[in-house]
Amino acid sequence: MMKKKDLAIEIGCEDLPSWSGGYLKENWLPVFTSLLDEYRVEYGCVRFFHTVRRLIIYIKDAGERQRDLTAEIYGPPIEAGIDENGRFTAAAEKFAGSHGVKAQDLLVKEKKGKKVLVAVKEEKGRPLQGIMGEILEESIKKTEIPRGMKWNEDGFRFIRPVRWILALFGKQVVRIKLGGVSSGRSSFGHRVLSPSRFSCADPADYMDKALKKSIIFDPGVRFEFIKAEIREKAGVATVVMDEEYAVKISNLAEYPAVEICSLKDEHIELPDEVVGAVVMKLNGIPLYEKSRKLSKKYIAVFEGAGGDEIRENYQNVLHAKMEDAVFFMEKDMQSGFASYAERLKNITYHPRWGSVYDRVERFKKIYAALQDYMDIDAEKKENISTIISLCKNDLPTLMVAEFPSLEGVIGRIYAAKNGYNDIVSSAVEQHYFPRYSGDKLPETYEACIVSLIARLEAICSFMVDNTKVRGAGDPYGLKKLANGLIEIIWSKKLNFPLRKVVRGTLDVFGCGLRDTENEIMNFIFQRVENILAGEGVSPGIRRAVMAVDRENPVVLREKIDALEKFFAGGKEAKSILVPFIRVANILKQAGEKGIDSGSFDESLLAEKTEKELYDFYSSEAAIEKLLAYDSRDYEAFLERLSGWRKIIDRFFDDVLVMCEDEKSRNNRLALLKKINSLFNLFADFSLIPIVEVDNA
Repeated sequence: MMKKKDLAIEIGCEDLPSWSGGYLKENWLPVFTSLLDEYRVEYGCVRFFHTVRRLIIYIKDAGERQRDLTAEIYGPPIEAGIDENGRFTAAAEKFAGSHGVKAQDLLVKEKKGKKVLVAVKEEKGRPLQGIMGEILEESIKKTEIPRGMKWNEDGFRFIRPVRWILALFGKQVVRIKLGGVSSGRSSFGHRVLSPSRFSCADPADYMDKALKKSIIFDPGVRFEFIKAEIREKAGVATVVMDEEYAVKISNLAEYPAVEICSLKDEHIELPDEVVGAVVMKLNGIPLYEKSRKLSKKYIAVFEGAGGDEIRENYQNVLHAKMEDAVFFMEKDMQSGFASYAERLKNITYHPRWGSVYDRVERFKKIYAALQDYMDIDAEKKENISTIISLCKNDLPTLMVAEFPSLEGVIGRIYAAKNGYNDIVSSAVEQHYFPRYSGDKLPETYEACIVSLIARLEAICSFMVDNTKVRGAGDPYGLKKLANGLIEIIWSKKLNFPLRKVVRGTLDVFGCGLRDTENEIMNFIFQRVENILAGEGVSPGIRRAVMAVDRENPVVLREKIDALEKFFAGGKEAKSILVPFIRVANILKQAGEKGIDSGSFDESLLAEKTEKELYDFYSSEAAIEKLLAYDSRDYEAFLERLSGWRKIIDRFFDDVLVMCEDEKSRNNRLALLKKINSLFNLFADFSLIPIVEVDNA
């Protein structure tokens, strides 16, 4: 039996950003654990902890060696490897040598009905001591490290420079080297409460001593510690807080000290968003009454130690910041909000596409192109034009320069103070929505249109400039922009031909290249497919509808919803698939044989059943009206298709399509093409496997 021990690895770093622990847990840890499996390491479970100064991996019951590996490599057929005299050929000798075995040790096994030579390789597992450093370094190199730093000549990159490494397997030190730092059995305590170095005997001793050295390494425990302190000092019954933001702040202290602070009366009169932004800029936690009105109290979290003096010093700094905010708002409001548009000329948007002012001018042209395909009433048109002219005007303000998190918010506040109506002022902020996955969408129609225009402009501007999005490599967040674009279109049922609008947007950039247009459409519809997959829409249904609808996302969405409902309703969905698959298959066979059926001629119909099929087709051809833009009664269309099975089955039973008479054959194929074209108005049903219908 292989001996098993616990393994603890601590990577000590310069202060990490608050997002790093969550990011590494989501992106690095899966890579690390998959490499453990790939390297054949036995282990019980893997726990990951993080603080502002350290990252900790704790592996329970790790095996002291890799599992031994026995591999069978299939080689040449026996007739090529052994001659008529029973001797191994040069091919067999070469095969055996390339895998480090002797020819006489080759085995004979059967593969796909043929006997072949097989080399059996046995690889002894290496000690965990010798491979853990490889696994750790490889896992980090395989993970995208945002804004990774280098601090010596070896080229190793990480979020922040590594300053120490503890690595213990049982009582043994595991030899690891990252960024020029070698591992040992010592770590450091809390920088304020217990700053000295301490040595550890084994992983359990490390965890015990870390806690005694005032390191709350479990982020969940740390957050609950902060909540308990707030409950005790502020009274949980009277105030609430943004817990997601509080989690972020809890990641900035290894042993949080919580203090309750208070705003000055004159500062509480500022807009809630402004006060909250100032508090958060200094890593405080705003508190709110149950009515969501900002409380005069707020939370300050310190590293290790609080107290009256520290709290008062913090409050003085925050009061000064509040005075800055008051001054900035007064200064900003001395100019009309509309006048800030000229200052956008001084803010660069893109090296190739100019300033933010130039970008807003493109918004206006894209809006003009969009209006050709959408029926927007006069009042909405005026509101949208005003929103576009104002939507970026808060960027040059002093408030946004000092508090970037208020971008959009300050625009809404200033627009309202300048007398613009609620729809316009709210849209100045909401045209940024959704900002991330799961975020709220713009509330008004006007805000949705401006958000859509801004997203189209951004996607096109970067893709025209040859920006590539591959895997996790998406530095400009184009996936997020496209996801939001689709969500807005679906939420407001914005019916317009997306390809034509993309083409109009490219014309604004002076770029009408068809390849670029196709690349952008493919990128957007890849995001559509990913969203649908995330909702659990089956691959066959996605492919079937997207094969015929890649122009209007609303039509695509409605067809998919109708098809899913139809299948799930138990309405003999196979009655759609079976006849169509039979029709599609015979047309496919004809195409593979190079048969061109030509046009259909009713006078060439000879057999009773083919005449009946044509009569049925003629009587049903009007169902395509159900798919018209003004109708879009997809459920009724699917119901009508259910009646095709009997007549098509009878046609294939009674009529030989691929007969010797060329005219009859081609005419029957032409009839099937007409029927196939009718089916394809909705979806390519041949792409839906029968098993998916059964599962539905």
